[in-house]
Amino acid sequence: MIDLTGYKLTFDDEFNARSISLTGAGTTWADTRAEWRGDAFSDVGFGTSSFVDPGSGYDPFSVSQGALTITAVPDRTPYGVPGAWESGLITTQGNFSQTYGYFEIRADFSSLPGGWDAFWLLPDHPIPDPTQTGHWQELDVAERYGISDSTVYSGIHTTDPGPNQDWQDLLQVTSQMQNPAGYHTYGMNWQPDQVSFYIDGQFIGSHPTPSDMHGPMYMIADLATQAAAGIADVPISSHIDYIRVFSSDPSATAVAQGTVSSPDGHDPGLYGATTASQVSQDPPPPPPAGSTVIGSGPDQLVLKISEDAYLGDAMYTVSVDGVQIGDTLTAHASHAAGQDELVTVEGDWAPGSHSVLVHFLNDRWDGTPQTDRNLYVDGATYNGAVVPGGAIGSAVGQTFTFQDTSTGTTAATGTTTTSTSATSGQTSGSQTSSTQSPPAGSTVIGSGPDQLVLKISEDAYVGDAMYTVSVDGVQVGDTLTAHASHAAGQDELVTVDGNWAPGDHSVLVHFLNDRWDGTPQADRNLYVDGATYNGAVVPGGAIGSALGQTFTFHDLA
Repeated sequence: MIDLTGYKLTFDDEFNARSISLTGAGTTWADTRAEWRGDAFSDVGFGTSSFVDPGSGYDPFSVSQGALTITAVPDRTPYGVPGAWESGLITTQGNFSQTYGYFEIRADFSSLPGGWDAFWLLPDHPIPDPTQTGHWQELDVAERYGISDSTVYSGIHTTDPGPNQDWQDLLQVTSQMQNPAGYHTYGMNWQPDQVSFYIDGQFIGSHPTPSDMHGPMYMIADLATQAAAGIADVPISSHIDYIRVFSSDPSATAVAQGTVSSPDGHDPGLYGATTASQVSQDPPPPPPAGSTVIGSGPDQLVLKISEDAYLGDAMYTVSVDGVQIGDTLTAHASHAAGQDELVTVEGDWAPGSHSVLVHFLNDRWDGTPQTDRNLYVDGATYNGAVVPGGAIGSAVGQTFTFQDTSTGTTAATGTTTTSTSATSGQTSGSQTSSTQSPPAGSTVIGSGPDQLVLKISEDAYVGDAMYTVSVDGVQVGDTLTAHASHAAGQDELVTVDGNWAPGDHSVLVHFLNDRWDGTPQADRNLYVDGATYNGAVVPGGAIGSALGQTFTFHDLA
């Protein structure tokens, strides 16, 4: 087992919240590589896939239950290489890089034919190939192919001519997994003299560090596809529990570990490494000068807010654990100019994890990056400590969490302390175990014996509302278009078929093309007016406007 005694945790994303954007500005991750961007919303990719940003019309990313899911689908947008599958990549290029250290991902990689998962590093400053024979610098922590998911490939790419004479023996480590299913850790300890590879903390092989591998490198994790994906022609998904980086450099700055939220209930720990000290329990300082203050209480969540102010300023509200704090706010700081304004949210929150939603009320996009109103959360601190994942970038429909580490009970603020999402409790009425026919006239997505039926309506200003449906962070079916008039009291039914295990399940109806032009009459909206699960009414299923809100259903089977 790897021993990281004497190391410090220098990077940590537990994927409790989503922090991904096109360029990485204001977020932890970018979803395109700057030098490989093929159009406004995609990275040209490799294999048979391109990597797309949600601005393309397809969102390959979702975060649920402490894991990031990347889903690849057959071509469905005009972006990316024509005919290529569309999938997701995340990179810290421009945001985080490090020379030497232990880099680890914990992931449940795809086992479907055509899936091609990878976690790898590239240099901030590539060194030209002196022999001009097509070599470069790259460290591959792990590559795994769904068509042969028990084999893991780790290795080194270098411009040094000697090792390239026998690449597989001198630069690659290949290992076989007895049980490739589920979550595993894939790690690499890169040191000045040796690069060593690990699976589930166990050493699997090493090679000497090449001469061109002594400068800072940034991380990439992705799900690409190969030709075999076209055989079944079904979506392919992979799940990432966390990505952590450690350093043995005495001058390295440790970071606080995020809230551990393993989707399968297991976490291997930090192997003896240390983290930044816990948040001080001293009373918080006065709000930063010039900050807007909402709420009241001894705890302080400070948000850094900016905007793209196309045809008016961005307007928004702030909610913690589903409870709105203060009134509607208006942004003024220019994101393009690198400005930020501070919003201090005061409260009295109990120990534990708390969910924050910055709800962007008047999103607008008129077809180009220059005609696009956006709101950004560029960072957050809680009682003076940086909130991991607090820089979520574009604020539409995304949340992040903060962790209160104090002891004792909370004041009566109406917030909850044991969960970051509402739960439905027991459903009313009886649940049936047999599959029912979908309601007449219903749109059906997914497959399986369980049926979640949604009642959908819209305000169709300058076009119909478009949306997707996800359960537990996994999108079901394709993009849908609403037609029923909310004002006229109409509804259309969408039946979501699946096979869900007993317990609570989270549903997100993701409104893709919200628009508001300043008046109630010039406002495109999407509504979830109600829901049933296996014939029983879902408490909380009528959430009204679907932007950035979720509800849960409970399976008793």
